[in-house]
Amino acid sequence: MTAAWRRRHGRRLAPYLLVAPAVLVLAATVLGPILFNLYASLHRWNLIDSDLPQAFVGLAGYGEAIVEGGFLHALGVTMIFTLGAVAAEFVLGLALALLVNEDIAARRLLRTLLVAPMLATPLVVALVFRLMWHGEFGIFNYLLSLAGFAPVPWLAQPATALFAVLVTEVWHNTAFVFLVLLGGLQVLPREPFEAAMVEGASWLQRLRFVALPLLRPAILVALLFRVVFAIRLFDEIWVMTRGGPGRATETISLLIYKAAFESFDVARAGVLSVLLLLIAAALAAVLIRTLYRPEVP
Repeated sequence: MTAAWRRRHGRRLAPYLLVAPAVLVLAATVLGPILFNLYASLHRWNLIDSDLPQAFVGLAGYGEAIVEGGFLHALGVTMIFTLGAVAAEFVLGLALALLVNEDIAARRLLRTLLVAPMLATPLVVALVFRLMWHGEFGIFNYLLSLAGFAPVPWLAQPATALFAVLVTEVWHNTAFVFLVLLGGLQVLPREPFEAAMVEGASWLQRLRFVALPLLRPAILVALLFRVVFAIRLFDEIWVMTRGGPGRATETISLLIYKAAFESFDVARAGVLSVLLLLIAAALAAVLIRTLYRPEVP
């Protein structure tokens, strides 16, 4: 290896050598578990029977997982929860970002208070809200009693349990959407807004035709992160309801936990993990395609 070759190719290889350690760490911590789940999903493997895979079954495990064990019900609960939570977080986060972006009194204090819920861990949030949703001692039923309504067993009946968990998730993570969209709003150029005002555009027209198109990258980041984290949410649902009452709040993440740590069925847990990954990837692809669809002339 001559000095001329090192001078010619050294600068070209340097960036790759610098990022190589990070790539190796990601491959070991992200790609490795994914490949293991894929391998486990193609076998019969229950840790009660053996610590090694018993038989290769190919894609048969996927068909069994879809038609058995409540997967379709868990899929419906997961989609309702994910789409409902992300939609509510986006609307509330955008409204709060637009409010704080205006020149209002105590804007810095309001921004700090709005970001505060994001700092709490999911476990703490779930424990606090489980008490708040309590059928006898919860603050929500106390407020209902002040208004003359009967107490509601929020977490004990299927009609309200999913709603209670969804509200908890929205309270906890709207701050993330708010923070991303506020950052996007604060770096937008002023010229398009000034031109729209000169043309006589109303506030809603400026929001729809100027702000939202310019905010597409920030909106995509916020929605992608929230979809990925909401679709695999486990902590809050497990602490608040454990998937109940019945299976009213049982998501795919809970099915994965029960298969792996209650039934010790590594193969089924692997199948469900791969299916959850594919669903998350499909939703991400839909988001990207929707937000970056080509404009029709």
